[in-house]
Amino acid sequence: MPANLQRRAQAPRLKFVQLHSAGADADLGRPIWDEVQQGGGEPEVVMATAAGVHIGCIPQYFIMTTLALYHKLQEQIIPTQTEKRWPSDQEVGGRMFIKELRGKTVGILGYGQIGRESARLAHAFGAKIIAANSSGQRKPQEEFRLPGTGDPDGSLPSAWYSTSDPTSLATFLSLTDVLLLALPSTPSTKHILDASTLAHLKPSSILVNIGRGPLVHTPSLLAALDQGKLAGAALDVTDPEPLPDGHALYGRRNVIVTPHLSGRTEGYWDYAMDILEENVARWREGRELVNVVDPKKGY
Repeated sequence: MPANLQRRAQAPRLKFVQLHSAGADADLGRPIWDEVQQGGGEPEVVMATAAGVHIGCIPQYFIMTTLALYHKLQEQIIPTQTEKRWPSDQEVGGRMFIKELRGKTVGILGYGQIGRESARLAHAFGAKIIAANSSGQRKPQEEFRLPGTGDPDGSLPSAWYSTSDPTSLATFLSLTDVLLLALPSTPSTKHILDASTLAHLKPSSILVNIGRGPLVHTPSLLAALDQGKLAGAALDVTDPEPLPDGHALYGRRNVIVTPHLSGRTEGYWDYAMDILEENVARWREGRELVNVVDPKKGY
């Protein structure tokens, strides 16, 4: 949206806004959306996100970083890259150290487009999939989807859990070997992983956060890593973001930190245009749009 569009009166004929971003949290902070909701009932202006543009690259990032942690890739690369020497077996993890994704339980926290495509890829490696969402119920995929991707009918997870039920969430976390955070940033998801919830993970578990930095309470994450209660983490988003120079998350061989670039696919604008074209066609035909934002939920 144009930066100067703040009030409904500035665009009285406006009916539909198609964002080019996958999230809506930044735009929902504008006064125009409070005005749109004041009348109650159906909103006068509909907003849709470009959720789905990352369905190729971010799930691949999830698989890449999971395998990198399981293969202790950083332990192998740092000596060869920065010290220009051949590391010993003992430095890397012993003689037999590689964990395989096959047979592991991948827990997906937030089962939208990215979560579903990540599930499909992990399942192809032989992993068991479990999922958690707000309702704890299996749902079909209603958002925009590229052909051949995702989990349209929600059949891949062997079990579903609720983020709204602390007992259900605790069970979900306790069963998880690899945790993917793919939730939006809302008041209800802030610090969904803190000291109390991180404690339910196995010491052998790893987590990958591609959602939003504030999903994880950073001091609690650092404590879990320092105390051996978590085996590793891959973070494309952090809190704070960007991480300041010298932050304690930097320099750890069991933590991968990348600067929020996992979604920078070369095909981004092509996918965004596909979503716009789909919604324009649906608008003209009077059909329900894809990726419609609920301002009350924040996504």
